[in-house]
Amino acid sequence: MSHGDRPRRPLRPDQQALVAEAVPLVEKLCGHFLRRTRAHYVADDLRSAAVQALHEAALGYDPARGVPFQVYAWRRVDGALSDALQQESKHWRAAREDGYDAAEAAQDTSDVLADGDAETTAQADGMADQVAAAAVLGLVGRALTAQGEEGERLRATYDRAIRAVEAALSRLPDEERRVLVLRHVEERTWQAIGAALGCSERTAKRRSAEAQKRFAGALRADRQRAQGGAAAPERVGLAGATSG
Repeated sequence: MSHGDRPRRPLRPDQQALVAEAVPLVEKLCGHFLRRTRAHYVADDLRSAAVQALHEAALGYDPARGVPFQVYAWRRVDGALSDALQQESKHWRAAREDGYDAAEAAQDTSDVLADGDAETTAQADGMADQVAAAAVLGLVGRALTAQGEEGERLRATYDRAIRAVEAALSRLPDEERRVLVLRHVEERTWQAIGAALGCSERTAKRRSAEAQKRFAGALRADRQRAQGGAAAPERVGLAGATSG
């Protein structure tokens, strides 16, 4: 949705009047779009894209063609919302893939015959945390490596997630932090990660799974700490985390 950051050409008074009259229509369209797609996590960005599309519609509108402005604007705003959500969805799809990988790697060590309810619940919660943590790592990694206006927008949109990831990573040993950054931020292959760590691909995967488990625990602890009103832990920046 980086197009919403472009400088806007000024509108003439008659174009400004068209925009003012169409604002309620745009709000209605945004509301309908959000209910239909459930994309509330990027509601602000979608509204920004809609407003930009309305502005551009006013600039390009020609009343001599006989099409009412609200009809003309509706088509363009609806298209802008769809384009914006499609652009955003590619990052979430990539994050889900990291979550799927984590789900495949997560080991269920519970014993349905010996474990009590508390142990079973704790094991399920831990596995869920690992999958969610992998998705967050993937999303943050792509936000940090995206270029240009899109990168700036992603980093602004997911600033809280980036800060949470940096805080959780700061509590891990250097090697564990390194393997997670190599995998989720730099998107290295397992072969490349093994070479960087001086180990086999199998060992790299095992180390990543162990690091991911501890990272998920750190995220949960930080979340519980924040809910209790405690001060946030120190953060370590991700830039240059794999050097050396």
